Amino acid sequence: MNSFDDLFAHYPPEVAPFMHQMLADYRAKQPYKGFTIAHNVPLTQTTLMKIACLKAAGADTVVTNPSFMTEDKDTIKVLANENVHYVPLEFVNGEFDFLLDCGAELVDSCYARKGIVELTRTGAMRYQQHKEFHVPIVSVDDTRLKCLETCLGTGEGVYRAITQIANIVLTNKNILIFGYGKVGIGIAYYFSKITPNIIIAEADRERLTLIEQRGYQSVDAKQSQLIEHAAEASDLIITATGLKDIISDNYHSGAFKDKLLANAGAEDEFGFAFEASEVLADKKPVNFILKEPTLMEFLDPIFFAHNIAIDDALNNKQTGFRALDQKADEEIVGQWAKHHGWTVEKLNTIF
Repeated sequence: MNSFDDLFAHYPPEVAPFMHQMLADYRAKQPYKGFTIAHNVPLTQTTLMKIACLKAAGADTVVTNPSFMTEDKDTIKVLANENVHYVPLEFVNGEFDFLLDCGAELVDSCYARKGIVELTRTGAMRYQQHKEFHVPIVSVDDTRLKCLETCLGTGEGVYRAITQIANIVLTNKNILIFGYGKVGIGIAYYFSKITPNIIIAEADRERLTLIEQRGYQSVDAKQSQLIEHAAEASDLIITATGLKDIISDNYHSGAFKDKLLANAGAEDEFGFAFEASEVLADKKPVNFILKEPTLMEFLDPIFFAHNIAIDDALNNKQTGFRALDQKADEEIVGQWAKHHGWTVEKLNTIF
């Protein structure tokens, strides 16, 4: 695929209804004509559809790529063909009207004149701690719709990646998952389709109760002996806590050796006691080995929300950190569920 049009042909409205509608609206109205935008979101093939919409809206967009993943050379070629500037993250600096960020990686090198939009929990926490609130900072992570990507999308991507590259058949195998946040919830949901033998390690008491209510086995992550026993009995161990070195810092590494290990977080959660070769994908987020780490149907509403959060900041100029407008959040979830044959009630049982 060499152009934005190629991508929109490859992902038709049945797969990406939000992106197709946004492209048509932005072409007709050009709502961001004259705006400058710094765009820092994992640069994959699917992300190009989001960037295409910003171009159609009239924005002058500088595109970069987060530090936790390698840029895709094919996507950079498409950007060049479309006359959209790509700049490595370390060289992005200066003033922009908007920062569309992932992981709050633009905050130290770039200045926003009108607003900031953040995509992730890690970035949201960093922006919350940032003292200079001179513009609205809108979080897409603090929404219901983010679960479509983080629970379902990432969960499916992690499941797809591991089952593709695992050297064993995982049907009915013993699986240990660390963390029952958004990502862990999705991973457990997809693996429960092939095995009932799932144990989830979690430190939070409320989450431990929820794990049991949903039919999984739970183990208190603070009980190292219990964790090590569960690890020794597991065939596959997946980390999804978001905490660097959590396994090396808290447990005896021997209990994890000779197991199939996979990391689902941006940080190296297995840590210093493990060589890169001992963990699938050399410790990187395992779903990012895939050409499509997250399927377009799950990214479509998130890309849409990350772009329309510009309107949220323009319509409500109150400075400081806040979530995307709740009404917009609920409408997007409802529309997505209806289009893809889910019910909101079913989503609520997963999220």
